[in-house]
Amino acid sequence: MVHKVVKGDTLLKIAAKYKTTPQEIVKLNPVIKDPSHIEIGWELKIPASKPTPPSKVVEYKVLAGDNLTKIAKKYNTSIEEIVSMNPSITNPNLVRTGTVIKVPDRRKK
Repeated sequence: MVHKVVKGDTLLKIAAKYKTTPQEIVKLNPVIKDPSHIEIGWELKIPASKPTPPSKVVEYKVLAGDNLTKIAKKYNTSIEEIVSMNPSITNPNLVRTGTVIKVPDRRKK
């Protein structure tokens, strides 16, 4: 699969759209020298495999001191998956206290 980079794209957004990780996209695209820099018009190869769907999705209220890394670790998921389930998250580095987000719960039973 190929994704043509458009204005506003970031590796994180592209990865979330295709349910993969920025690291997997970088591996397939030697043109990417710096993961924080992609250019409009680039045609990026996207890995075909998709993660298994979560058996459960929870609604999580963001607490003071939380960030997506911490939440992802708690529920054994990825930042990319959380972002893909929550279009309101436009900046993965900033989640506001009190916001309710959907989180795939992949904790072992």
